[in-house]
Amino acid sequence: MFESNAMISFNTLNDFQQFYDDFDFYGGWRITDSPINERGNLVRNSSYIILLRELFNRKHLFRRSVSIGELVSFVDNYYLLYKLIDKLKKRIPEEKLKKARLYSEYRVFMSKNRRVDFIFEYEDKLLLLEFRISNTFPNISNIWQKKEAELLIYKELLSNYLPDDKEIFIYAFIGMPEYQGNKRIIKHAAYNENNLEHLAKYIDLFIFQKRGDYLIE
Repeated sequence: MFESNAMISFNTLNDFQQFYDDFDFYGGWRITDSPINERGNLVRNSSYIILLRELFNRKHLFRRSVSIGELVSFVDNYYLLYKLIDKLKKRIPEEKLKKARLYSEYRVFMSKNRRVDFIFEYEDKLLLLEFRISNTFPNISNIWQKKEAELLIYKELLSNYLPDDKEIFIYAFIGMPEYQGNKRIIKHAAYNENNLEHLAKYIDLFIFQKRGDYLIE
């Protein structure tokens, strides 16, 4: 249903993790507090950046070529998503988890090229998932409100053409840089881990469980 308008589609979450592992980062990916274009210039000629640029442009997902800043943000998102999937594997039985599908950079039909970072599909449920990195603690900014407003628009636009039996959920994840140069920012890394755990719990409850099978405290 979503393959034709997504930059990349994954039949399983393991497929996504293998795709990410194949990037073969030197020393691992780091979300730093440097300007995103500055970060991009350091990896501009890497094989994974070249691959993502080709995948994006091949699908003609935007009226112009993808920027280096956008490509870096893709990898930031994949880094966080990889860790999220590891947490889901600890919560959700394998027979359920292997039925989930994932779509990256999905262009909403008739939306003037609006794109959702990820669509997470399980049976008749869809989770529209957006990531954003903030250098300041998100609870003192309006970044959540902006991303949630975007997601509500995406949800409304998708509801124009998806089957009536599809139930759509939304989630905005606001992460933080985990490094300042080569120094790990412990507080920010812990913040990301705690919020990924919260997102994993959200997905477990609302996507993988049937309505009424969980208790609202």
